[in-house]
This record gives sequence, structure tokens and C-alpha cells, in this order.
Amino acid sequence: MIEGLYYLLALMVTLPFAITFLVYKLSYKFVGEKRYCFHLAIDTTTILYIASVAAIIYSVFSINPISYIFLLLLFILMVCVLIHWKVYTDIIFSHVCKRFWKATFLLFFSLHIITILYGIFYNISKVL
Repeated sequence: MIEGLYYLLALMVTLPFAITFLVYKLSYKFVGEKRYCFHLAIDTTTILYIASVAAIIYSVFSINPISYIFLLLLFILMVCVLIHWKVYTDIIFSHVCKRFWKATFLLFFSLHIITILYGIFYNISKVL
């Protein structure tokens, strides 16, 4: 039973695009509002993109990127707080957390695509 959960988790980290699409389709089937379902899919699968980037970096470069990812997330949070403070002068942490989570998704979605492409080209160049 536990082994099946490991395989499911590995599949989710390996294919976050498919999980995002699946969450979107399932939520759209039950809710029906496209914008809400899109944001729900993004919010629920952000952690998968973070784990996926960490796994790809670990497999390509053989370094453990968890501490670097944690520092990057803290930096993104600080930037979000600073921007919110400059624009609105009052910091509302629910708004900051929402923007932080969206910025994290955008960054790690982009990093996921970049690391996948780099890993593919790196492995092809090793074979040739």
C-alpha cells in the first residue's frame, strides 16, 4: 500500500503538467467557472512544480537544491511584501500570500520547462 503511494507521488512530481490539467478538468466538471478552476489548479499544483524542479536539478547536477529553493522562496516572499508595502502602505498578509503563491507558480513553472529542456539537451550531448 505504501509502495503504491510512493509511485503515485513520483508520478505526480514527474508529470505536474498532467496533474494541473487533471485538477483543472475535474474542478471544471464540478464547479463550471473557468477562471476559478484555473486558479484552483494553479494553487493546488504549485508544490508539485517546486518538487519537480528540485528532482530534476538533483538528477542532472547531483546536488541537493532544497536549501537553495527555500532561500529563493524566502527572497520571493520578501519581494512580495516589499512591493505590497510600497504600493498599498498597509501589509495585508492574505493578499501578500496569494501574490507570493502565484509568483512562485510562475517562477517554478518556467524553471520546470527550462530544467526539462536543459536535462534533455544535456543527456543527448552526453550520448553523442
